[in-house]
Amino acid sequence: MLELLTSKTLVADGAIGTELLKRSNEKFPEILNFTNPQLVESLHIDYTNAGADIITTNSFGANPARLKSTKINIYELNKTSAQLARKVNLSNKLIFGSVGPSGLKPGDEEFKKLADYYFEQIRGLADGGVNAILIETMIFIEEMKIVCEVARNVTKLPLALSMSFHKTKNGFKTYAGVDLKIAVKEMLKLGAEIIGANCGNGFAEMVDIAKNFKSITKEIPVLVKPSAGTPRKINNDLIYPDTPETIPEFVRKLVDIGINIIGGCCGTTPEHIKVIRKIVDETAQK
Repeated sequence: MLELLTSKTLVADGAIGTELLKRSNEKFPEILNFTNPQLVESLHIDYTNAGADIITTNSFGANPARLKSTKINIYELNKTSAQLARKVNLSNKLIFGSVGPSGLKPGDEEFKKLADYYFEQIRGLADGGVNAILIETMIFIEEMKIVCEVARNVTKLPLALSMSFHKTKNGFKTYAGVDLKIAVKEMLKLGAEIIGANCGNGFAEMVDIAKNFKSITKEIPVLVKPSAGTPRKINNDLIYPDTPETIPEFVRKLVDIGINIIGGCCGTTPEHIKVIRKIVDETAQK
């Protein structure tokens, strides 16, 4: 897999959670793996048809901290998410098992349970047949370290570590205040096969974040999955400013920077991924 990452730019899929929320009334989109698997499959198919090389499981918030009110089987939920992604998988597609943050802070009493929480999630994804574990949208170094350690103990699958940053007057930081350069160095220390950034405030900002990553390391494959900007609520609908029509110039810059995996996060759709696919293919032909 790593040889593939260094030989060409791969296209990842777009948002899973925000798209499933648009297509259903379910409060927790991960539960749709059990209650409406056909809907989850259809989204994976849409992203596959849009040209994604990498399909992400519907498991971002499938951990006990986020789903404690549901009393659901975490292991089976994650295993099913991987199986659903594999079910629609075509040849030469990669399945990344999504592991999102718990929503807990390092000072919380429940934070001490994180290793147990993530054990069931990652075990389920691995047993379901993913090709890599994607630990994404992290804002605390402490949590990222715990998840990474659990993943290394559970599986030999490659790890992708991705943190979420926003621009401040003192540069890019996570929403917990971790400086980007410190975050990248910590990711490298953890020995991840892929590092990167996701979510944040849109494609333009992600270009600057990507430049920062590449200025620190050129050896490790870098993944970026920007959100479609900061949404506004109009008539009870969330409207994202980064439409498929507005992103081409930023996608070209990401390709020029040398980013290895480009996809989308909150608010992005199969239409966004079609644009990314088109630009990546055009660049490869030059």
